[in-house]
Amino acid sequence: MRLRLRAVAVLTALAAGAAASPGVASAAVPTPVAASVAAPAPEALPDAGRLRAALDKLTAAGAPAALAEVRVGDVVWSGASGVRDLRTKQPARAGDRYRVASITKTMTATVLLQLADEGRLKLDDPVARHLPGLLPYPEPITLRQLLDHTSGVPDYFDRLYPTGSDAEMEQRRFRHHTPRELIGRATEKPLQPVGTFAYSNTNYLLLGLVAEKVTGRPLGEELRRRVFRPAGMKDTSYPDRSPLLTGPHVNGYRLSGDGRLVDTTLYTPSVWGAAAGVVSTSGDINRFHRALSDGTLLSPARLREMRTTNAAGYGLGVIGGGDLCPTAPGDLVWGHMGNGFGYRAQSWSSPDGRRQVSFGWTVSVPTVGGPPKVDEAVQEFLEAALGATCASPPAR
Repeated sequence: MRLRLRAVAVLTALAAGAAASPGVASAAVPTPVAASVAAPAPEALPDAGRLRAALDKLTAAGAPAALAEVRVGDVVWSGASGVRDLRTKQPARAGDRYRVASITKTMTATVLLQLADEGRLKLDDPVARHLPGLLPYPEPITLRQLLDHTSGVPDYFDRLYPTGSDAEMEQRRFRHHTPRELIGRATEKPLQPVGTFAYSNTNYLLLGLVAEKVTGRPLGEELRRRVFRPAGMKDTSYPDRSPLLTGPHVNGYRLSGDGRLVDTTLYTPSVWGAAAGVVSTSGDINRFHRALSDGTLLSPARLREMRTTNAAGYGLGVIGGGDLCPTAPGDLVWGHMGNGFGYRAQSWSSPDGRRQVSFGWTVSVPTVGGPPKVDEAVQEFLEAALGATCASPPAR
């Protein structure tokens, strides 16, 4: 049995507003499938060969590198395929760093939910209470609506990259932007219907500013203090100015209009900020989601709130998707996807954090999905990885 992409809700909504944007995260997630309640997860991953083969198909389909970690309890499989750099041909390693793009949103949301637990803000506060005068719209917009993309605030990407052309990308890759500048560009456009899901990176730039206003510290410092260190994410960073990737990493590549792979590793990360600026590894992303589930980062009540979804299947910085072997009927896997300049990523975790899949690959195009062969290979790896965490092989 083959999982199908859940395109009707989240992906369609993203594509409608982001098809021309070079970096808006896609959110194709596995559709819930019929399954009986699973036995306890295995203490070994029996499908290591299939995982290796599926990862190799990703690079064979056109991604210069693919990196993954699959975890069941304390049992871990990690792997890499392809090369760090097309010029040097140095082999990629499973622990290499990459830009995780919109997986950042779950981390930013975690900071906001912690501040709510501390009584320093309320999720139903209007944005204007914390950032007076920044939004030009008369209708009140709440922090909760920013978190689940129902605020109606437009995205800024089509203002920065109206054509998504190669020349446009090259001209602007090292230009520094402040969050307020990008928000100003977005709000030149009219407000979309409030209460309706419309994916927008602007929402998370606003949330980053709220976190900074409430704490009096830069968001990067709050992420390190509140998320990275408690979760044990030693290879994760939040660069805000430097275009460089430090430490062992894979280069990112954008498929140009003429079919060339253009190295886009270096760019000023301020274009992403609180929406998509984190650099991490597959292992660290799994550590993050485990720390979310085990109470290290959020109280059980806040975690339930985070995983309460709107009609599009989006919660407060997380997406719920179908599982091949849910522990209880109706259980979903929780996580996010990322689509940046030259990098794409996915991360999914069972509700208890015991079963986890995180992986990234190093090719992007200026649309939400694609290239098609890579998308097919991504889906095949996701099925193999989720299936490898099941106590018994799911029916196919």
